[in-house]
Amino acid sequence: METASSARVAPCLKGGRTVARLAFLIRAQISGLLGSTQGINYWFCPEEHEPTVVPLMKVQSQTWRDLSALLSKLPIRRKRQVAVVLAASFFQGLLDILLIAFLARFVGLFSGAQLEDRLPGVLVFGGGFLDQTGWLLALLIGSFWLTSAVRFLVALMQSMLSAEIWNDLVNQVYRNVLLQRYEFFIQNRTANLSEKFNRILNSVSTKVVSPLIAIAGNALSVSSLLIGVVFVLGWRAMMIFILMLIAYAFASLLITPYLRLATKQRVRYGRRINLLLMESLRSIRDVHLYSADPYFVSRFSSDGVIAKRYDRLTRLLPDVPRFFIEPAGVSILFLIGLAPAVLQGSPEEVRNVIPDLFAILFTLLKISAPLQNTFRSLNRLRGGLPEIRDALDLLELKQERLTLASKGVSTPEGLMPRRLIQLSNVSFAYQKTERFVIESVNISIPVGSRVALVGRTGSGKTTIAHLLLGLLQPTSGQLMLDGIPVSDLDVPAWQANCALVPQDIRILDGSIRENVAFGAELEQIDDGDVWAALETAQFDDVVVQMPYGLYTMVGENGIKLSGGQRQRLSLARAFYRGARILLLDEATSALDSKTEYDLMQALDLVGRRCTTIVIAHRLTTVKKCDHILEIRDGRIAASGNFEELCAISPSFREMNRLGDSG
Repeated sequence: METASSARVAPCLKGGRTVARLAFLIRAQISGLLGSTQGINYWFCPEEHEPTVVPLMKVQSQTWRDLSALLSKLPIRRKRQVAVVLAASFFQGLLDILLIAFLARFVGLFSGAQLEDRLPGVLVFGGGFLDQTGWLLALLIGSFWLTSAVRFLVALMQSMLSAEIWNDLVNQVYRNVLLQRYEFFIQNRTANLSEKFNRILNSVSTKVVSPLIAIAGNALSVSSLLIGVVFVLGWRAMMIFILMLIAYAFASLLITPYLRLATKQRVRYGRRINLLLMESLRSIRDVHLYSADPYFVSRFSSDGVIAKRYDRLTRLLPDVPRFFIEPAGVSILFLIGLAPAVLQGSPEEVRNVIPDLFAILFTLLKISAPLQNTFRSLNRLRGGLPEIRDALDLLELKQERLTLASKGVSTPEGLMPRRLIQLSNVSFAYQKTERFVIESVNISIPVGSRVALVGRTGSGKTTIAHLLLGLLQPTSGQLMLDGIPVSDLDVPAWQANCALVPQDIRILDGSIRENVAFGAELEQIDDGDVWAALETAQFDDVVVQMPYGLYTMVGENGIKLSGGQRQRLSLARAFYRGARILLLDEATSALDSKTEYDLMQALDLVGRRCTTIVIAHRLTTVKKCDHILEIRDGRIAASGNFEELCAISPSFREMNRLGDSG
């Protein structure tokens, strides 16, 4: 491994070691400038406590591959819009050449310089003093208005294009995430997914797409302007522009390592702050009960100070080249452009060089803003590089789950079984684990029956329920309907016949009406069906007394409702759906005995039109079930009706005695 002095590093700054690590970075950068890198540049990965050496060229090539992959995700029509915007940027550079030519001619006219008549016969360049002055003033005014209008149109086109590209990418990411299998969301923390998606939402446009468009547009407009001016003015202009670009590149090169380090650390600590904020707000009840607010406030404050420090650095450092370029530019301009004429001692030569000098000066002024904008865009792009990888991870997710609109998917009516719903010799283990959660399970549920799953916590009841609903796919064995295996093409149609009422209910931050008709367009909601579902769920009498009835807002995740009301709202959602397979996973655990009894009576009224699978906390809920399966350690330990299980299963008798099935 290379020594610290022979590496170009981006170490992770932490706490009291900030100054020492900055000094270490400066020493490494100086070593690189002095040529002691032995031809190889390195980065130290800031996420590690110990430096991890990564070849810089490899990182850069990976960055270009990631950028190319990101842009390849754009639709054809968007790529055509990119070409139009770049063509407009090139045209903007051509107009700037015209404007500079008029200005140079105007200055030469008043300085008394002997100017070449490069367009003979044109009154602007061949008339008398007053003719030329009048024409040049008119052309200058018209050119300024035209170039300003074109500049505005180019900026508008770039802004609109950036918004369209953001819309394309974010919509694709959101669709890809939603079309993953249920197991994907089990294995990936919701907080991490949400944090990553929000970062992509906020950063892809401002830190990736907009900078790329700005860099490409500025490069074209500046290049066309410089080439045109050099073509007209010759080697002196070329020398000045080359030296200016070298000076700008040198200034940028000096601060780039520090800017890269500050950007990486800002992103890192920004992620930590966002995650901490989400976790503390989601756990607010426990924060209050355990008086944990000092812990969270302390962590938030310490990480926030560091994040803001790096944020200030990332805002300050991009302006550093400007403080170097301005004096360097004036020096180069006059040393190369004017000094040779002055040294010749000829006033006539000095007057003749003034128009060219003014043209170069105005060109430098015209390109200074695009160059500074390009540098800022490069820095924003560097800050967005981590987001590119995260965005690509989500953009490249393959569609794992089909929908009812997918080609070849069955219809819900055609797939609905008439006799049996079965799990045939099913075993299940989560990915990246070898332990089976469910093993060799065989279940047959007659259509129209009411079946219960009971067992201790962690025995596998909910996993079996998810397998029956097609949310999880068996590791081995099959879900079967009327003896026919359910394929991937059948799963959407099967799930369209099912409804789940879980214990952990998720309520939309909307109205009662929107929550009951979950996922339906507002104009397509049938209020009569909503009231019928609420009545079946024993919730209509509560909604009637609410201030705005069906249009009453329930707050974030139903915070304005009690636990029992949230469960009844979830039940109403299932009834509105008209599901033929209803799975109640501890769905009555938050209800009082009277409400639970009324609800079970309502289910009796629904009759055998609905096959009901019950996972119950209280055994009183399962007494009326046709069949009860006792689950233990991922296997079926016993089965039968309530009386039979009490007779043959000691563990079931104990649960009945304790009044708890886990």
